[in-house]
Amino acid sequence: MSAHRTPPWSQQEIAALEEFYPSMGVDCVQHLPNRSWRAVQQKAFKLGIACEKATSAPKPRLMSDELEEAIRLREDEGWSFARIGAKFGVAESSACNAVLIALCPRKGFTPAERDEHGRITQAGLDRLRYALKLGLKGVEIQLRLGVSASCVAEQRRRYQRDLKARGKAPLPPPGRDTAYSGKKLSREKVREVEALFLEGYGTLKAHEATGVAKTSCTRIRNRLVRRLAKKGKSLPGCDQTGRRLEQKESSRFLCPEQVAALEALLREGVPVLRAARETAIGSCTAYRLRNELRERLVAEGKNLPSVDRSQSTKGSAAFDPTWPPRGQKGLFAFRELLREMPFDQAKAKWRRDRREERAAEARRPKTFEEQLARIARGEIGLAPSINRPHLAPLIGEAA
Repeated sequence: MSAHRTPPWSQQEIAALEEFYPSMGVDCVQHLPNRSWRAVQQKAFKLGIACEKATSAPKPRLMSDELEEAIRLREDEGWSFARIGAKFGVAESSACNAVLIALCPRKGFTPAERDEHGRITQAGLDRLRYALKLGLKGVEIQLRLGVSASCVAEQRRRYQRDLKARGKAPLPPPGRDTAYSGKKLSREKVREVEALFLEGYGTLKAHEATGVAKTSCTRIRNRLVRRLAKKGKSLPGCDQTGRRLEQKESSRFLCPEQVAALEALLREGVPVLRAARETAIGSCTAYRLRNELRERLVAEGKNLPSVDRSQSTKGSAAFDPTWPPRGQKGLFAFRELLREMPFDQAKAKWRRDRREERAAEARRPKTFEEQLARIARGEIGLAPSINRPHLAPLIGEAA
């Protein structure tokens, strides 16, 4: 059985459309009983028939208290537009339009110029086209000009057609070809991301390895989880809902050589914090490993040696800026080195690289603001003023 198809427009229908649409808009469907208002609108757009009927700007789906709460969730809590839309029962695009249009003047931007009926004027369209020419992303244009996503998309299509008709260069891709969540990905890129998920990697690793935005990686993973669930399968280390049960080995895992070095120091009576510092292990992890070692020794009928307080780091004035690695990123970066070389070599390389970085930073010319920040931190001080009375007569004569 053939699929239902809408009959083509007759000459009588087109004549009625040209006669009534300019003054009535989509209300002219009463003269076109076989057409819906959407079909009337699309046909008028294709034929280039403009509507002269005064209409007001569309109202956002979120208003008053709901809009303020949506803005708070977006700005303070970092919610996605999809999550905000689900909370208030509106589409993701509606939530995005309402929030970004409301944030436009609050962020200090000037909304696109509109006439008394809410339509964007030619000056506003020129500003929008200039933003498209700069290669800004759709959400950036929405925030800067206070327009909807459909308006940006429609003006992009019209501007592209206009440039092509005049033989001009096409518009740059949104975001200047950088990875962001709204960029259309090729099938090969999607398959590359899916292959990493099937190997057991997470969203962050897929983002770092492929350069695809983290939001896009999350969406690809969700679709892959649903496809696998229909087949009764799941991602490695996850259940069929996508919840991770096992972590794939990565730089977040301690190197066995680190654990062995920590236990050796603990057996010698070195305090936990000092042993953790020497082996580049976090303090919480070091205490957990100390407790596990103590339980094993107790099971063997032995005891962990008492701590030698003379080796404690508390109150010590010595401070090595090159060791241990600072913060979570530093620890993970050092563990990456341990995957390639022994602990002693990795430690020596880490300290050498940090010394070179500090020397390069010391040689770099500082801006005035950076100098003020160093004074505020107490790293440097101001030189005291020196009285020079022998210059006073000369200064008086010059005056």
